[in-house]
This record gives sequence, structure tokens and C-alpha cells, in this order.
Amino acid sequence: MTDVTPALSAILVQAYSSPPLASLGTAHRHLSQSLDAFLHEATQINKSLSSLLGYLKSIRQPYLSSAPPPRRRAHSKSQQSLSLLVPDIPTHLDDDQREEIDRQTASVLGDINGNITNLASAVSLQYDTAQKVLEQKYGKPSGILWKWAAGDGDTPDAGKSEQQREDEGRVKTTRGFRDGVLWYLNKKLERAVREQQAMVQVRLERERQRQMSVLYDKSNRDVRLPSDSTLIGGGGGGDGTTDLRAHDTWPGAAAGPGSQPELEPPLSPEQMQLFEEENRGLLEHVNDQLAKVTQAEKSMREISSLQQTLASQLSVQGDAITQLVDDASKTDENVRHGNRELQRATARSSTAKSVFWATTALCSFLVIWDLVF
Repeated sequence: MTDVTPALSAILVQAYSSPPLASLGTAHRHLSQSLDAFLHEATQINKSLSSLLGYLKSIRQPYLSSAPPPRRRAHSKSQQSLSLLVPDIPTHLDDDQREEIDRQTASVLGDINGNITNLASAVSLQYDTAQKVLEQKYGKPSGILWKWAAGDGDTPDAGKSEQQREDEGRVKTTRGFRDGVLWYLNKKLERAVREQQAMVQVRLERERQRQMSVLYDKSNRDVRLPSDSTLIGGGGGGDGTTDLRAHDTWPGAAAGPGSQPELEPPLSPEQMQLFEEENRGLLEHVNDQLAKVTQAEKSMREISSLQQTLASQLSVQGDAITQLVDDASKTDENVRHGNRELQRATARSSTAKSVFWATTALCSFLVIWDLVF
């Protein structure tokens, strides 16, 4: 049996294929180059945001972990292969590394925000320039007499040619597309800011809870009853390893109502020096923890400021997109109204045409009358 597939394919291509595109003019090539430059910059920003979000997601577990660093031990083959796949992700972070991550992330977010702002400024400048070029090319026929002479009625597109409407529509469509891309980039940047802010908030909350926890306080873990019996006033015969945490009184100090407490001897210089060193170490530890909390709060304020800036930019972009949508709907409505008016005008007889034919008939009648009589 003969294979008719090639003949059928050729018939279908010839009958239903679209005609080839015409060669692009200078204006179309310029628009294509402008869109290519804009999309190239937007793609670079999108890649940076995607990389940042992936990094924040991968670093979240070691960033929020409060476990001590693991001891050095031999890794299995599976662990080694996993570390080779993700060599840049550490398994444990100290406080300095967390602060460095906060600074670098805030710097990257600020750079991306600046790039988006510069791109939005370039888009606004290109739109204003295109509007001025159109006004210089076609003029600005906004007078009532011009609209009445054009016969289009009281519409925004009154007195405009088809080419002018096409050029203005192309400019508005390009602006709407670019505003949509900027809105998407701002939303993605806001998502990255929220991710970083959530990580810093969780870290700050865990740090505060850890500082408020008595079990974590290292200064109370090794507090034991001294072996020197003179420190307890000679009573009770306490054990030298008795834990003094969570006790309000010394063991053996509680006596009957009739007993009189014995006076404790003064502390020796060695004991005073030991207490001073412990107090100094505790104060330094508290100051270090307060400095870390202050740094985390500073990072939170910076991220909150950046988020407020993004929210204002998103509101501006949303208003611009809403305005463009309203303009597009109004343009469509005006075009339909203009088409209806044009059909109505072509359907009814023109007054000027009637006057012309009446004048022609009168003049012909007068000429014939003059020739006959």
C-alpha cells in the first residue's frame, strides 16, 4: 500500500500554516533590543534571588541549631559523598559565623533592591521618552475643534490615526509587561526578606530563652558545698559534694526555735579572690550574650526597614499596574464605541454630501435654463 503521509502533511502545511513573518523594521528591531536588555537584567536579578533563597533554605538548620559542635570523628562513605555534593554548607555554625551570615545577607538584599530600583527607574525613563517621541511625531490634538473635525466624538483617541494608535498601544503594552516583571521581582525579594527575618527572629527568641534558662547557666552547674566545715558554722556535718542549687538555706543551718545561730567566720583572701573571679566571669558572659542579642536586634531593624521599602515599592507597582489595566479596558471600550459610531456614520447620509448634490443640481438647472431661454 502506498504511503500517503508525506502528501497529506504537505497539503495540511499548505492549507493551515501561517504566512511567514515580514521583515522587522528599524522600530521593531530597536524594541526587540530594548526588551532583550531589560529581560537580561531581570533574569540576572531573578537568578540572584533564587540563589539567595536556596542558600537561606540550606543554611537554616545549622543557623538555628544551638547544639554544641560535634567532636572530630571518622566519617562514613555516605557522609563523605554528601559533603562532596554540598561542600559550601557547614554542619555547625558559631555566633561569629551567624553574624557574618546576617551581614552578608543584608548586603545582598540591599544590592538586589538597588538593582530593582535602578531597573524600575530605567523603565520609567524609557516610557517617558517614548511618550515624548510620540508627541513630537504625531502632536497632541487635544482641542475640541480638532476632535469635532475628526468626527470621532469625545473619546481619548479622537483625531488619532491608526498608526498613532498602534504605536501608543505598543508603548503601553511594553510598559505593562515591564511593570509586571518588576512586580514579580519585588514579590520574590519580599519573600527572601521574610525568610531572613523569620530566621533572625527565631534565633533571637531562642537566644533569649537560653539566657533565661537556669539549666543553661554554666556558673551554677559546679556549685558544691565546700569541704571546709568552718563555712557552715560547725553544724550539720554536711557532705562536701552536696549540690547547693535551688536551695534557700545551707544544709544543717535549720535549727529549732530555741537554738541560736552561730556566727560564721570571715572569708579568707583566697575565697574572696575565687568569688571575685567567678563574678567577673559571669559578668563577662552576660555582657557577651547581651552584645549578641543587640547585634541580632540590629539585624532585625535593618531587615524591617528593607521590608518597609519593599512594601512601598510593591504598592506603587500595584497602583501602576491597576492604572494600566484601567487604561487598557477604557481603550478597548473607546475602540468599540468608535467602531459603532463609524458604522452609524457610514449608514446615514452625510449632510455635506446632500448639500453638494443639491448645489450641483441647482447649478445645472440654471445653466440649462440660461441656454434654452
